[in-house]
Amino acid sequence: MKLGRSKEEFLQINGPQIAMATHVVVLMTDAMTTSPFIFHEVLFADWLGKRIVTSMFKNVWNAMRFSLRAVLGECQSVDFETKMYAESLDVLEHHIKPLRRVPGVVLEQTYLNKMADGLKPLEHLVSSSNGVSAVAVSEEDPKVFISYQWDMQSKVDEIRSLLERSGFPCWADIAMSQQRGHSSRSSRSSATFTGQVDSASDTLQGQIQRSMRLSSVVLCCITPKYLQSDNCIKDLSLAETFGKPIVPLLLRFTPFESAPSQVRRILLRHSYVDLSNERLYKQNVGVVLDKVKKGVIQGSAR
Repeated sequence: MKLGRSKEEFLQINGPQIAMATHVVVLMTDAMTTSPFIFHEVLFADWLGKRIVTSMFKNVWNAMRFSLRAVLGECQSVDFETKMYAESLDVLEHHIKPLRRVPGVVLEQTYLNKMADGLKPLEHLVSSSNGVSAVAVSEEDPKVFISYQWDMQSKVDEIRSLLERSGFPCWADIAMSQQRGHSSRSSRSSATFTGQVDSASDTLQGQIQRSMRLSSVVLCCITPKYLQSDNCIKDLSLAETFGKPIVPLLLRFTPFESAPSQVRRILLRHSYVDLSNERLYKQNVGVVLDKVKKGVIQGSAR
């Protein structure tokens, strides 16, 4: 219907909207490679001299038509595939409508540098992301993503070991933090803001997103510090974005009322498993295994 029955009808239906737009955002996905609608839109937008920006949700560069590559290759693009969604969205929004005033808690030049670094010509972005996609998260793709705060790392490691012995590969940043010399805490939690984009942190954020996407179920390990952490908000929001089942594990008694409203809204939709002392841990750890097994089975069926 939007395509019309001829080139003239297509322009009659879509021409005014594209002509009035200042920017045209192209979503790079599997579906766009075979869509005649997107093909005609991009060519028309280019003919009108519109500012085109590509949001890369999947690197399908090799499957795109050569004419699309010719148009989009030098256009600015934002990486949604390997970067955190919220951060990529900030870059896209800033590119389309730059902030007149930068929030006071952020160093202005640092913020502007980060926004600029998030934009790259599509041809450059797809070539660099080819190397990222080849990175293995672990020897096996994870079935369980474990979100936690460093204050309960030993207990989290115990839960992870139990799940993996039961045949459920897990992802948590415990191993990565030990490799970087932070054996007492999560590498995400131990990071400090220095005013510069840390490449190691970028790599970790990419691994978090890829591992969450691959996992069938997300375990969030509830403690007072966890509910107030960036890990909690980011991981739970990402789990909701990907539609992953969430299983809260209560590792320390924590009133959910103390959590930020966004976190509380997510957690109240899920029943938690109480592992807050040794007796409850031994009593309920089997419940955790059952919930994980159910999530993995459902994930395999999707």
